[in-house]
Amino acid sequence: MRVCPPARRPAARGDAGSIMMLTLGYLMVASMLAIVVTDVSAVYLARRSVASAADGAALAAAQRIDENAVYTATGQLDELPLADVLTAVADYQDRADPSGATVLTGSVLDGTTVEVQGSRVVDLPLVGFLGIGPVTVHAAADAQTIVRQRQEP
Repeated sequence: MRVCPPARRPAARGDAGSIMMLTLGYLMVASMLAIVVTDVSAVYLARRSVASAADGAALAAAQRIDENAVYTATGQLDELPLADVLTAVADYQDRADPSGATVLTGSVLDGTTVEVQGSRVVDLPLVGFLGIGPVTVHAAADAQTIVRQRQEP
């Protein structure tokens, strides 16, 4: 007498392909996160670059002292007169970013403080084709010249 193996029932097909759908869903979420991280990083790096350029331009402009006024002064100077602040900012902008993507503008707030405003337009590398962007980033910096009076011993 022969023993026959038990008959197998066909598997239910209701779950077929569900792993593939989950995998595709996870890949889509991961790629969207990568796109967002890449574009946010581009904006962040551009903002840091503009802030650095504004800071350097403010320092360069604050160090541009009017030497003629200093050496021809007859009395004690309470503040150092600044000269060619706008020229110093423009020179720094040309040296820091020869491409011209960063725009720096400088102004003298009072006799000793220079303020520099900077901006740059950033094209988003990955979502730009969707019509999102470009984004403009801004930064500001100021620098001050200080006269310290000589202390008598």
